[in-house]
Amino acid sequence: MTPLENIQNCIKEKKCFVLQGGAGSGKTETLKEALKYISENYPDKRVACITHTNLAVDEIKSRVGDIYTISTIHSFLNSIIKDYKKNIFQCIFELFKVKKIERNEIEFYDGDEKEQKKKEHDKYKKVYEKYAKKLFTITSESIDKPEGKRIYDANPITYNTNLNTRIDELNEVIKREIEAKDFNKIKYNETRFDSYNDLTFGHDGLLEIAYQLFSTFPKIGKILQDKFDYIFIDEYQDTNENIIEIFLSYLAQSHTTTIGLFGDSMQAIYEDGIGNVHKYVSDGILEEIIKEDNYRCSVQVVEFINMLRNDGLNQQVQLKHTESSLDERQGNVNFYYSIVENKPHSRSSDGDKAQYLRKLNELIEYAKSTQDNYKLLMLTNKSISLEVNFNNLYESFAQRYQDPKEYIDEALIKLQLLELVEFCQAYENGNYNYILSELKRIGYPIKTIAAKTKLKSDIEYILNFDGAAIEVLDYAFSNSLIKKSEIFDSYIDRKDVFLRSLDNYEYRTFKTNYNDGMNTFARMVSGDVTIEEEQFKELEKELKKERLFTSLFSPAVTFQEVINYYLYINETTDYITMHKTKGSSIDNVIVVLDEYFWIKYDFSKIFDPEINDNKKFDSQKLFYVACSRTKTNLTCIRLIKSDEEDLLNNLFINATRIDL
Repeated sequence: MTPLENIQNCIKEKKCFVLQGGAGSGKTETLKEALKYISENYPDKRVACITHTNLAVDEIKSRVGDIYTISTIHSFLNSIIKDYKKNIFQCIFELFKVKKIERNEIEFYDGDEKEQKKKEHDKYKKVYEKYAKKLFTITSESIDKPEGKRIYDANPITYNTNLNTRIDELNEVIKREIEAKDFNKIKYNETRFDSYNDLTFGHDGLLEIAYQLFSTFPKIGKILQDKFDYIFIDEYQDTNENIIEIFLSYLAQSHTTTIGLFGDSMQAIYEDGIGNVHKYVSDGILEEIIKEDNYRCSVQVVEFINMLRNDGLNQQVQLKHTESSLDERQGNVNFYYSIVENKPHSRSSDGDKAQYLRKLNELIEYAKSTQDNYKLLMLTNKSISLEVNFNNLYESFAQRYQDPKEYIDEALIKLQLLELVEFCQAYENGNYNYILSELKRIGYPIKTIAAKTKLKSDIEYILNFDGAAIEVLDYAFSNSLIKKSEIFDSYIDRKDVFLRSLDNYEYRTFKTNYNDGMNTFARMVSGDVTIEEEQFKELEKELKKERLFTSLFSPAVTFQEVINYYLYINETTDYITMHKTKGSSIDNVIVVLDEYFWIKYDFSKIFDPEINDNKKFDSQKLFYVACSRTKTNLTCIRLIKSDEEDLLNNLFINATRIDL
């Protein structure tokens, strides 16, 4: 039986299933065929199809029409729960409360006391920071910084207990304030943020609220079952684990509604997705259907990416209806590497890193010379910011973080700069319906010609503004183009409180010494400065944080840089990050297989068949996703140590050494 026939059989017999297929296997096309099969054979059945993007929604609707409910996961869940405001009111405290700290004993760390102390103090600081932020939001009260590691290590249980007591007290305040609010005002606000004051919830909050409702009130699950006979979810691996649990634990086991999942666990590269559904297959809840086709890649690329899979799925080239033979699916795969014996790590000196990156860039230039019309895929690269012109934004975060990207994203979201960019890009792309709907959502509808003229003038002023990005935000807020969020106010307030806290003799002295060249612990000690190493590390963190804020809010970080960064992460430049590579095919791809000193990944582990740890699997999946987007020609490059050469050549037989 073909995969589609297997799905049709599951539809007939009301069996829940998961279609597992590699990149380019036509999973979404199969989903469309399944919908078509239901419409022709079971026209009275009700179907919901859930995707992750509005683009995918439009694509599926164009094929099957509007006979079924086809929407994003957020739109779907909101349509189900929005009318149960009293029930949401009973659950919403779970969204706004501060979660307490729980200590892991030394056995959790395999008996490593040093690792336990480090991880537990890191956890303490994170929980403390969340508590401090929420306390400030609720009461406008600021508190001291969390205890340093040396002080905390002396009595961690006491400090955890004290923090949990304070969290309990704050949570009681939050609970009382929520109970005093009008539950009728509760709603999904269609933004990235939850709003405590308005009692509304954003994208992530919606997922949490939905899970709380389905797990607390079984009747809501039964109501959903009455609405739909079949629910299909595309790209299941990127769906939140709790949401998958809703469908497979609270719906599927009743056999009233058939759940169908479409995706690929090998492409699970995001931390907030479930990744795989092995346990549901093992428990007999899902029937697994394997799809080994590949309609995207050349023969050579398919052979290469099959080596990267770790689940036994072996893709085979399948011709598209527009192709007559395999001659039309030919390409090339090249793997170029150079030897570098002293490969720097995350704590290496800037000089060593710079020297390494110079050699890596030489290899990149060599790869470019062998390939036309390429897209360059890499984990992260400072040079991209120079090429695409967002280097001041990048450097603001790079001076504090080893891999700035996730922190840039977080800050731009909290500061609502990405929201403003999306608004302006909609204008430039002629998507005026989006603009009008966004303005209507925040209570600023455009009804007159004069208002439209002013709106046009305001947007063009922002697009042509060459000053600080933060200044253009003030203009957008003042002219009601976007609505200021609580998260924005909290970010600004916390920044101001932090900067004021630096006005003390200890920090000023440290900053002077550091800027005078004593920028390592050893140098400061040799300069006759009395300081403990832990104290040096904490003060250095504060200095880097101050520098980040000073730079981020300076005229150097312009709104145009934020636009350039937005265009970069949305793949409209020649440079793409490996984490943003899932999507349409690219004719020619150059993959830079380098960690850029990010300790989360280690691509060298891919070459060693004896290694089987999470870091290897994460690295392997990311490499697979990047390579599998290639349509015709793939070029991979990597700098390796000489003792890795044999391992590399065992896996990639045609790897070519380039002596630079």
